[in-house]
Amino acid sequence: MNFQQIRNATAIITYAGSRFLIDPLFAPKDYFDPIPECFTPDKRWPLVELPMPEDEITRNLNAVIVTHSHIDHIDEFAAKTLPKAIKIFVQDEYDKNFMRKFGFTDVEILKETGTVFNGITLYKTGCIHGKPDTTMPYYKKFGFRPDAMGVVFKAAGEKTVYLAGDTIWCDFVKNAVDKFAPEIIIVNAAAAQLIHSGPIIMGTEDIAALRSYAPNAAVIATHMDAVGHATLSRDGLRAFITDNKLNKDFYIPADGETLEL
Repeated sequence: MNFQQIRNATAIITYAGSRFLIDPLFAPKDYFDPIPECFTPDKRWPLVELPMPEDEITRNLNAVIVTHSHIDHIDEFAAKTLPKAIKIFVQDEYDKNFMRKFGFTDVEILKETGTVFNGITLYKTGCIHGKPDTTMPYYKKFGFRPDAMGVVFKAAGEKTVYLAGDTIWCDFVKNAVDKFAPEIIIVNAAAAQLIHSGPIIMGTEDIAALRSYAPNAAVIATHMDAVGHATLSRDGLRAFITDNKLNKDFYIPADGETLEL
């Protein structure tokens, strides 16, 4: 399994001979207005440029996985760049229609029971994109769906990989660990949040819980140092895992960095 961090949650997973692009955000640095009602309401984003040209990212792709339709996981720049006939995997009918509006013609909904692609079985897993009582008021106010998915990759002769997606630590994550026993877990780990929402993706407490629950799995932290509402940086996470002796098989790749696991 090969994992290449691009930027934010955008990554390339090369698995069992297939190359998957995850959650493509291609906008140039500072393109989007600041995120309202967060702790840095004056900060435009993305905070950094892409680490490589778009055509290098999209070269030799077999499929794209869009875990949900929030703008930091699929944007207009990526939609314009990607070939319209490429296979796209999404979580539900809403996101299927969302991607079809961009002109994509081969959009498939992943199943919890498994979807086979190029000899790989992809399983949709659940997410809780922030505690409902504190985050739903923001989702309703700004017109965003709270729905998101994770994905498990399984294939003969390969380690099982669990892409947790935009979620906090919750029963969905526990259930995925219990059911699939992943050897590699990829977490979105920037503790992104609005002023009163609490984290809407994993932060240090969630990661500590995950490490306790799945102590033998390697962990890759992504979705870092790129969006204005993030409250946990790579440096902060690195210090936390070191101080708490959680750094065995824990990876925090820089943008553009490739891991071979």
